[in-house]
Amino acid sequence: MTDAELRELKARADADNPDAMFEYARHVHATSQAAYEKYVRLAAQLGQPEACELLGDKYMEADECEKALHFYRVGAKSGRPDCAVKVAIIRLSIDEPTAIRELEELAESGIKSACSALAEYYKALGNRKQANFWRSLAK
Repeated sequence: MTDAELRELKARADADNPDAMFEYARHVHATSQAAYEKYVRLAAQLGQPEACELLGDKYMEADECEKALHFYRVGAKSGRPDCAVKVAIIRLSIDEPTAIRELEELAESGIKSACSALAEYYKALGNRKQANFWRSLAK
């Protein structure tokens, strides 16, 4: 990326364009962790799906489930299917039947991460037949 292109990208990011913010964050990641985190957070707050998933993952790693759930929901509403899967996985401990139904719907629509989540769920229950079925769909 040329200096002119970078300046133009930064100008779009500073004009509150969430996609530009996320792209700028990825560009500066190697040189400035603080700028990276700032622009990912801003992009997520404006509903940029990839930024929402990244921030949700960060909160999950920090055991801040409610914050993670918030950003996963925003990401799911913004069209990020893996965020919808992560919302359903979190909901497994709250409302298992509904969460399983959501995962199955996502899996049946072709979302591989939902297939994998269901395979792991059934494996943990000892249901090898279901685990193998969902695992085969993940491939």
